[in-house]
Amino acid sequence: MPLILLILSLLYPAAASAQQVAWLWDEARLPAWSTHEAAVLQRHILLTGDKTLIRPRMRWPALPSSALVTPVLHVEVSTVNPPTQIEHSRAIIIDALLDAAAISTSGWVQLDMEAKPSQRVFYRSLVQDLRTALPQRIKLSVTALAWWCRAPAWLDGLAADEVVPMFFRMGKDSAAMRKLLEHSPNTLHASCRANSAGFSPQEPFAPSISGRYAKTYWFDRYAWKRSGSDLPPPSRSSP
Repeated sequence: MPLILLILSLLYPAAASAQQVAWLWDEARLPAWSTHEAAVLQRHILLTGDKTLIRPRMRWPALPSSALVTPVLHVEVSTVNPPTQIEHSRAIIIDALLDAAAISTSGWVQLDMEAKPSQRVFYRSLVQDLRTALPQRIKLSVTALAWWCRAPAWLDGLAADEVVPMFFRMGKDSAAMRKLLEHSPNTLHASCRANSAGFSPQEPFAPSISGRYAKTYWFDRYAWKRSGSDLPPPSRSSP
């Protein structure tokens, strides 16, 4: 057994049994604890005004040939200059996700899109269209803003194979969401309770909380470049 897994199994049994995946944004390096699998940003799409701007990843990270890769499509909806015709972006997003799925080696592809309440109908129908367009062998993962976990209209019947609530960078909802997650997780939507979730070592929870989830994604704003970055995130008790 590799040393890092031995340490996990002895100190953090729940973390050792959970599937842990690093999110690799531009310039991020692959941490040693995530060499088996990584979720790698493949393309940015920005919806702003009457434009849909596309930017590929700056550089593909160095990955072992055995690593399972889940490509991530990041769709940003501008808050400064909101899209005037968001429907015009539908076909572009679908095509981009299909391109991402074509390079998946994990059997998954992920949509990372933070839609506004006024865009909820578009978002939900887009997810349905993406699931329909994807080959059956490819599973669709979608990230979710933490507050969506308290709003069934976002998540009930969503046509994704996996919902990943992001329990970090929660803004004004941070204190309330942390309290719910720590003390009354059963009040959250069923999609947000035990299957998959996203965390950040900069905003740590007790390992027992991340350990509830069968699969955890980890986003490090320091791109895993800090001293000690090869340690598995659940073992950290401080940022």
